[in-house]
Amino acid sequence: MKKENTITDINNLVKKEIKKIQDDQERQELLFATEALIPQTTTDRDLEIHELRNGKKFTIKEVKDLISEMPDDYFPMFPNANPFFKLMFKLLGWDRDPNEFIKPPCCAIYIKQYIYGRFQSEMLPTLLSKPNPFLSGHVKRYKLFQFLNEEGRRLMQGYIEDAITVMEESKDWYDFELTYTKRYNLSVQLRCITEK
Repeated sequence: MKKENTITDINNLVKKEIKKIQDDQERQELLFATEALIPQTTTDRDLEIHELRNGKKFTIKEVKDLISEMPDDYFPMFPNANPFFKLMFKLLGWDRDPNEFIKPPCCAIYIKQYIYGRFQSEMLPTLLSKPNPFLSGHVKRYKLFQFLNEEGRRLMQGYIEDAITVMEESKDWYDFELTYTKRYNLSVQLRCITEK
């Protein structure tokens, strides 16, 4: 009889231990299952369509698809054979050599406004956020287009050619700004008062 009691006690101890293990496993499963109760987004944020005031639509993925993580080797997007700066200087009435490597700082502003402005709105802030130290003055180590991939550089080349076409048709820089921004639906602040 004593032997039966011992076996029963052992069986009860084993059952209690098994029950304890099962309870621990159940608690862990419940703890980890709570993550499943948190609402999960069903859409990828990079694929959400954003619309600008001027009607342009884009996704963050489209912007990221045009940008490289590391800068590419330098290859000039505005070589001296390209009349971009020659026309810009002429329309602005500047009496300077447009082939000088160092251009006035406002040239960079115009390029950002009228060339990079043709990309989706997130393109320029994304390019400007890339690590790009100053070498001296306002000259940075990399040109922004060095962070564009092949497709991005191809688009940029088209935007440069569009700007050259409009420059060739314009009588001065303001005329270029009016025509170019209207033709390509760019949002920029133009003069409020024109001189007569």
